[in-house]
Amino acid sequence: MGLASCGPASYPKARVAEKLVQTCKAEYGLDVKAQLVGTTLGVQVEIPGLMDELRRLSPSTLPEIPPVLIEGKYTQQAFDFRMFTRGTFAKVEKKPSGDDGPREPTEPMKKLQQVSTALMRACLSTDAPIEFYKMIARDPGPDHLDILLSGHILDTKKTYMQAISISELQGRNEFSLRRQPEEMARATVAFFLADLHERPLPQLLSRYTAPSKRFGELLPMVMAVTADLREAKEGGLKPEEWPVRQIARDTVLVILPLSQVGEQGAYLFSVQLQEEAGTLLSIEKMEGFALPEQFRALGPPSEWSKVFYLEPISLPEFVTEQIAKRVMSEYKSTDPEAKPGTKKEPAEKPATLREVTRSLMDAAAYVTDNYSFKDFKEVSAVDGLKGTRWAVPAAELPLYRKRNAPELKPLP
Repeated sequence: MGLASCGPASYPKARVAEKLVQTCKAEYGLDVKAQLVGTTLGVQVEIPGLMDELRRLSPSTLPEIPPVLIEGKYTQQAFDFRMFTRGTFAKVEKKPSGDDGPREPTEPMKKLQQVSTALMRACLSTDAPIEFYKMIARDPGPDHLDILLSGHILDTKKTYMQAISISELQGRNEFSLRRQPEEMARATVAFFLADLHERPLPQLLSRYTAPSKRFGELLPMVMAVTADLREAKEGGLKPEEWPVRQIARDTVLVILPLSQVGEQGAYLFSVQLQEEAGTLLSIEKMEGFALPEQFRALGPPSEWSKVFYLEPISLPEFVTEQIAKRVMSEYKSTDPEAKPGTKKEPAEKPATLREVTRSLMDAAAYVTDNYSFKDFKEVSAVDGLKGTRWAVPAAELPLYRKRNAPELKPLP
């Protein structure tokens, strides 16, 4: 009721991000960054101790490799999924619905809930056409990790109307953990500079050149950096003071001020992020802190820390991830060496790839209908190991939500 009492005038479209920042500061004493990109409203907040608290709640910090892995993409009005399986696996038993009772939150979790509440209020009380929300909770600790939470505003509304449960909402939300892109980029440049005088040039270029670049493109600037830093003393470079700015999902700019080694100007590194490592796309010498023309719209580097990168979420991308997530959550690993179960714990029947394919079509029918997404012609699935392919036209997809659905046959 409190959320519903806020009208669109509370968070007008032109100031929705600004008002969200003000709300977090005025009501919770929290400093956040916020912005609206496309139909996605995002907020970033720094919460010390967050990762320690999550580890306490979930002691296992190493994620288990799922027995069924689904990778999906949406292209040319079609969903294409690749399926990979390992070992033996079985269907997860359906648990009775019901949400956990309330518990007293710790300080990090309290801050997380406060920012989440403020974000939902802004999404539900604005005239801006918001479809998605994203929260980046950043732990400033030594691990340099981010928690990412995103979802569709429609699901939040359904929860308030009690059309879906809190646990169902949590299942639909996207939750992930990542290394902070800016810190990954800083570390890449720092490792590169540390290796500059230690590794042979061919090895250095092989390790740090981005896959899309040729060694020869970086060679002149690597030689220039080597010359400028030849007198650099150990400990003289301070990566924590280098301005950084993420400009794309996998690209971060890092500025190395040569004042740290008693020289004039600076170097601008473009770092491409790949999984847990980074490589160099380009190195440019700057006079002072005057950015190259293509980056001047980013503003002065001294102000970069006041903004964050927010990639808008698209409905096709969101639907694709929802389908894959639902299918993977339906299966668990089983032990083929286990003895037959007792009466209380019957032996689990192993599932097959055919069942996984059927589950995928069922999930695709449910998710596309749930989000009223109709801009596709078919859903296809490929066995990533054998290459066997199945495809269902969009018009026939709803049939796979029924028990007497047509038999799925591999394509010739």
